[in-house]
Amino acid sequence: MMQIDNRAQALALLVALGIGLASGLLYDLLRPARWQGGRLLSLLLDTLFCLLLGAGFFVYAMSCGDGRLGLGALALAWIGFLFYQKRVSPALLPIFVNIFRFSSLKMEEAKKILKKSGVFAKKIFQKLKK
Repeated sequence: MMQIDNRAQALALLVALGIGLASGLLYDLLRPARWQGGRLLSLLLDTLFCLLLGAGFFVYAMSCGDGRLGLGALALAWIGFLFYQKRVSPALLPIFVNIFRFSSLKMEEAKKILKKSGVFAKKIFQKLKK
């Protein structure tokens, strides 16, 4: 006689909802880089997003879904993603954009410092050589 474990099903659906929320967060984290990068970077980041989401669903199906991904789990993941995009993203996305801008500025400053250091080191080694 087969029994259905309601707690396990509820937990599995809750995990699917969490995957949807996490995928929305990942999408928001990648968004500023996609906006600032060119087409190639956008393509690579979109590919990364799809691969990570596919891997997440695969792990979910193997652990919670007994090897299959049900329509209910997909629907709840989609609802979690849409909820994140509609309700959470407007509050968090500006923070992510500012963090990305700040880190981009610091990277540019670091590049300038490294370039100046390289030029300085080259001059010193040329003088030592003579």
